[in-house]
Amino acid sequence: MNLPFIGRVHDVPAEGSWLKFHEWSQKYGPIYAMDMFGSTHIWISSESVATDLLARRSTIYSDRPVIPNLPDNRYSGNYLALAGRNDTWKRQRKLAHGLMSASAAQDLHAYPTRERDRLLWLVATQPAEYREWIEQFTSRTVARLSWGSAAPADTLRVTTQGLLETISPAGALPNVVSFLADLPRWASPWKRREAARHAVEEKLFTRCVASVREGMEGSGARPSFVQTFLSDRSPGGKYADVEVWDAMYTVGQMAIAGALTIGSPIQSFLLAMLHFPEWQRKLQEEIETVCEGRCPQWSDRERLPTVRAVVKEVLRWRPPVPTGIPHAVEKDDVYEGYFIPKGATIHALEWSITRDPVTYPDPEIFNPARWLEESYPTYKAPLTTYPNLANYSQFGFGRRTCQGVSIVEQDLFLTMGGLAWAMDIIPKRRPDGSAVPVHWNDFTPLLIAKPAAFEFDVIIRKGRESLLRQMHEEAASGDDVEKQAFNGQATKEGMFTKEASGPSEVEGQYHDFEKGDAHMQRTQC
Repeated sequence: MNLPFIGRVHDVPAEGSWLKFHEWSQKYGPIYAMDMFGSTHIWISSESVATDLLARRSTIYSDRPVIPNLPDNRYSGNYLALAGRNDTWKRQRKLAHGLMSASAAQDLHAYPTRERDRLLWLVATQPAEYREWIEQFTSRTVARLSWGSAAPADTLRVTTQGLLETISPAGALPNVVSFLADLPRWASPWKRREAARHAVEEKLFTRCVASVREGMEGSGARPSFVQTFLSDRSPGGKYADVEVWDAMYTVGQMAIAGALTIGSPIQSFLLAMLHFPEWQRKLQEEIETVCEGRCPQWSDRERLPTVRAVVKEVLRWRPPVPTGIPHAVEKDDVYEGYFIPKGATIHALEWSITRDPVTYPDPEIFNPARWLEESYPTYKAPLTTYPNLANYSQFGFGRRTCQGVSIVEQDLFLTMGGLAWAMDIIPKRRPDGSAVPVHWNDFTPLLIAKPAAFEFDVIIRKGRESLLRQMHEEAASGDDVEKQAFNGQATKEGMFTKEASGPSEVEGQYHDFEKGDAHMQRTQC
């Protein structure tokens, strides 16, 4: 029921909010509105409606709403994926596209392969720490892609998790009780914490760019997005007119986006293998047939349609952003007689979109066959190309479609295929032989949802143990040298167009918050 001023906030659960929104979509239809503290929110549970509005009418549906706990998200240039539809966003979006396109010509897929090889041994030998190993994989991979080194990964993880809490309704109270955003900083623990987090982030990004530049001037820098940018900044170069600060934050936010999203589906893959072990066997059979005993590589993808189908089905079965990233409409609109007011926040509810029983029969069942067999409406041929993640609703709509789809697809293909090749994922047993229960749909409450912790065991597959150890040793070699080079590089705040802020007292305040109650979701990484 709508209450004065607060609307239906009281009806939305703190955890699993997407389940309530899905329930309402079944009651009210594929598009419905609700008020929350004076703001209008439009919920879309149909892919066709989302496409009509967010893609076909993208000229007015490509904006982002203000995040109360991060009020500069639309204009500051510090948050690419959350930026408003303005000149800064257009400039950074173009830059991101150019960097990823140029870097695609380099051998950057060696980075996720290297980190995958490191991950497999860690999960195989210490499965109880699987969440830690997966988070290390994601942060190390995106750090290498962005800056050519895994050394920044630990700090990147901390500031990334902090940003997720800042922007999530369940992570910061002002995002729900919007008038709290008007509190001055001294009275707002959320503002103080975000200011401290942002200072650490800016210091990190500045240091990373300086490290790449120093490498280019010395013994050489490994390929990366920043290296690509700096290499083409000479007069007449492609990026001659782009400020270093602009590129620094564009690449930094690309790294954060990857670090935030890729870990969730890898964890969901493990969950799926426990509930649907027949698909683990099918994966292993295909990999053995095609790869003849070796670990699958990105170059094998055309001949491994089952691996690609499992990747796509994991994203459908347990979408990492179940409520979608919100859009904002820039002027009044009418859709099939439904009035949508200017400024309304538009949510493409991925949980509902991926549970359309017409498109996805038996939607609660994890069934990669829906992408492989002609009897399903989602089947496409040829299987050397399909299934893939292109134009998948999980990555957004219209001008807000994720630009890193190819990176996500590669990471997930390599990790899921590699895990199936390396080990059997099996239920953990109690001393009496009974299986430890594994939850079905218990997820963390933040904007990007991850499975709550669960227990399992692994059996390293026959003949793989020594090879896994060797792969890990080769992948981890050079880590100490990278860290020494990164930590030894003199931090040069202020060397670019925008002076980095990051005084020690602010950084210390951030870590104080991190240790305290304000860091609510730290244990849910």
